[in-house]
Amino acid sequence: MWVSPASATIASSDTVRLAAYGMYSDGVQTKINEDSVTWSSSDPTIATVSSPGGLVTGVSLGTATITATATVTVQGRGCEVQVSIAGGSPVLTKVCYNNSTETLTSTINVNVAASPVNRAVITTTQASTVSQATATISGASPALQFYAYANGDASNDVTQTVTWTSSNPSVAAISSGLPSGNGVVTRVSAGTTNITASTTNSTGQVVNSQTIVLTVQ
Repeated sequence: MWVSPASATIASSDTVRLAAYGMYSDGVQTKINEDSVTWSSSDPTIATVSSPGGLVTGVSLGTATITATATVTVQGRGCEVQVSIAGGSPVLTKVCYNNSTETLTSTINVNVAASPVNRAVITTTQASTVSQATATISGASPALQFYAYANGDASNDVTQTVTWTSSNPSVAAISSGLPSGNGVVTRVSAGTTNITASTTNSTGQVVNSQTIVLTVQ
């Protein structure tokens, strides 16, 4: 199960609608019925969420983790006949696998900012909003922290709530979607990869950062 959008940044009093999706055993992906999903916020003083419904409302500046929980039915495999040998004679035993239930959870981080997000800048320099185009990481320093700021404001840090992406994870991976510790690039092999960040604002618009070309030595 996963939540869409994968990250969100909204202003106080603004809202964003979340939805939970699941994948069935046949590979079909579908939205889970709203009445089947329970939503909760790690900090309702920062952001509340309606349950059911998944409507997040910004309350005050900060970051809250929104959790979606759903109980689903796992189809059984039916019955089968097992054959064993006892005293030299075959013994047939009927075994049935009934339906079962599982509880699934998924989380996203929601950042409540001072104003609606319409632009995002990423950088490897903390508190800098200067657009950066390239970066380098070497074997001597196998990890590198990236930062994200909204609307050109260094005080509007959205590092932990944007969705980070590395275009070539076989060269470098970047942490994303965690409760904390996001935006950390880890070296995998020599080469280049593009690092980007994105978030969804209260109008449903996906706001993308510029691309930083990362060279891994």
